Amino acid sequence: MIHTKNIIFLLPKIAISLMILCFSSSTLQANDKQQQIVLEVYPQWYSDEDYTVQGNLGIEKVFDSADWVKYYAKPSFSYALDNNWALHAGLGFYYTDYKDNHNNLEIRAFQGISHFYALTEKWAVSSYLRVEERFHYDTSTWDKENFVRLRLRLRTNYTLNPISKENSWHKFLFSVEGFKTYDQDDTQVQDSYAYESRITLGAERSLKEQKKVRFELAWKYNARAADIQESSASTVYFKVQYYTTWGKRWSNRLNDHEIDQ
Repeated sequence: MIHTKNIIFLLPKIAISLMILCFSSSTLQANDKQQQIVLEVYPQWYSDEDYTVQGNLGIEKVFDSADWVKYYAKPSFSYALDNNWALHAGLGFYYTDYKDNHNNLEIRAFQGISHFYALTEKWAVSSYLRVEERFHYDTSTWDKENFVRLRLRLRTNYTLNPISKENSWHKFLFSVEGFKTYDQDDTQVQDSYAYESRITLGAERSLKEQKKVRFELAWKYNARAADIQESSASTVYFKVQYYTTWGKRWSNRLNDHEIDQ
């Protein structure tokens, strides 16, 4: 029994080590892939029962290059229909600063619906369907490109310890996400693909006062999810997210859902 507990205690360290090893391996061996690092702050406010207000603030860049840097902010709103279903809406602002090219501004309006279901006290699954209206602008000419994208994410997570337990490994996550783009313009201000897929592994660690940090390793494919085996990953992401919360988290019906925008 003691041996089993020791193995469980080591699982989070093993998982983080594997994520770092996978990212390092991708960086060293995959010259045709773009490796990106993302740092993000995710403040969230919880009402007494039914809704939350949140906003992602982040920076994204190529891991070993200064070719470009992307800055973004995504204020959003979520409303719980019941204990399982919720509605989501928000507006994203993305500014990409290129070293040797025209800079790019994107404004992204989105709305979606999510479903959350607890399989056991520790295992849960969720789905999130989202529609995005995306507007890209070349900031030197203000040429515009406009298109619509559908996103569907399926996620499962396993809770190791409650968020109230400070300085401990909180949760593991695994998700698969598919994207379908419908072009409306043909100015090619920004590269886009008809189909994209993303696979993500994540691990969360709780901090003081119900704050937490999440580490994610993700692979993006310019193909349908069903064709991933025939398509190599185009981009590898390593993301670090810092979550801080206010309000009545424990009385809110969205407390356990954590449908990230």
